[in-house]
Amino acid sequence: MKFKHVSLLFAVLLVFNLFASKFVLAEEIQETKPTLVALGDSIPYGTSLPDHSQAFPNLILEGETTVINKSVPGQTSSQLLVQITTDPETAQALQNADVITINTGNNDLLQAAKIAEIAAAIQAGKEINYEELKLDVAAAAAKAGENLAVILHSIREMNTDAPILLYNIYNPFPNLDAEPVKTLHQVGEMILEDVNKGFPLVASPYLNTFVLDAYSAFDGKQVDHVYGFPDVHPTIVGHQTLAALANSLLLEMYPPVEPEPEPEYELELTLTPEDETDGSVEIHVDTKGQTPLKMMWMAGEKSELDFLKLEDVNFLEGNSFEVTENGKYTVLAIFSEDGMERAIQTIEVSNIVPPVENPTYTLELSISPNEETEGPVTISIDTKGMKPLSLMWMTGERTDLDFLEVDKVNFLQGTSFEVTENGKYTVLAVFSQDGMARVVKTIEVTNIVSPAEPPAEEEPPAEEEDNTPPPPVKKDETKQPVEKKPVAKSGNKLPNTATSAYNYLVWGAGLLFVGLVSMTSIFVYRRTFAV
Repeated sequence: MKFKHVSLLFAVLLVFNLFASKFVLAEEIQETKPTLVALGDSIPYGTSLPDHSQAFPNLILEGETTVINKSVPGQTSSQLLVQITTDPETAQALQNADVITINTGNNDLLQAAKIAEIAAAIQAGKEINYEELKLDVAAAAAKAGENLAVILHSIREMNTDAPILLYNIYNPFPNLDAEPVKTLHQVGEMILEDVNKGFPLVASPYLNTFVLDAYSAFDGKQVDHVYGFPDVHPTIVGHQTLAALANSLLLEMYPPVEPEPEPEYELELTLTPEDETDGSVEIHVDTKGQTPLKMMWMAGEKSELDFLKLEDVNFLEGNSFEVTENGKYTVLAIFSEDGMERAIQTIEVSNIVPPVENPTYTLELSISPNEETEGPVTISIDTKGMKPLSLMWMTGERTDLDFLEVDKVNFLQGTSFEVTENGKYTVLAVFSQDGMARVVKTIEVTNIVSPAEPPAEEEPPAEEEDNTPPPPVKKDETKQPVEKKPVAKSGNKLPNTATSAYNYLVWGAGLLFVGLVSMTSIFVYRRTFAV
């Protein structure tokens, strides 16, 4: 039961990794984004934009930042100083910031210059007191400079490392012939010529603090970069330009680190042996120099999800495994703890052939006819579908070695032979060149009977005995008795003159017999048992 729970947990984790990993990865990227804190007035706030997310702080580094926008529309430099020194949230944000942007002094100057009053005077045809305007603007610029110095000092006490991007002030009025824009452009140029010179002087004592020249970036481009009078806020294009100023500096300071190329994970499967074999085949797994955390294999062509069926999975300890059947086999290698770095490969095994079984050789002998007969009887040989190289037979019950007596062996051209006498008959079938595959079989014939003898003929009746005595024989007294001479007995004894010729004949016959036996043995061995 415990193993079942572990298997289920593994399956759930693997499924989670396969299908939810992209969301986890996105969350990790979000956590590694740099934090950007934007301070200032309505410009970084995004006033007049259709969507505040289009404000330039959100566009810096192509939006790959976590933006904390602490800007306030209408805020002056004095109000910003109060905010960073008294607001805990702003202070906390600045302490954790990776990048800080500041837009301040715009409202200080607009209020000192009384732009709205100047515009009304121009439209009313009244004269403008430029001397008074210069004095008011100079006083406001000086105060803004003092505030900015304290602001930078306070930020550096909270955060010593983050780069501070300080934007100077752009002229929001285009250089056109129409009034009041024409005069307002001239007033703006008169004010900003001296004011913007003060930004580098204020920023220079503080390390990693940079002035971004918004004035030059907007000069001559106000029609596209700023909404029309009386609005003084950047358009979407203007915000993109402000973001570009920050990007050029940040990319120069912190060039993007090229991510190391992710290793390519792949598998190569090979077989040993590659030729046909009646044994097992070893499948080798080449991971191309990468070290997997785990390797496993399954029979068949499988996908990654198939490996969730743990009961069918085989885990590898090394880099090879053996199979005994043809078919497809799939290997999955895991290279990372989260399972995202993995490789899968399938190979087909087709070179395993079943071992050739040694055939079974048998003989079956039968006789025809089976009933009693005066002969002959045919003995038929059935080799059960196996074709012998040679067939031979002998009379009597014999063994393999008896067939070495070639003079007693009868070689067959077909699969039957005839016999005319009862008795046992032995057949030898040879199935291989080396003579090792052979079968001996004996059959007994008992149904041959002698032909019936014809009935004996009747003897003629005996003649009656004649008892008449024979006539007397007359003795020839004139013949003389013949004298009997002794006769020599005949026998096997040869005359003395034939003894040497006989001895030569006997010795020649013996030598001839020995030669015939030797030749017969060689012939039988070669024909029957030789390779």
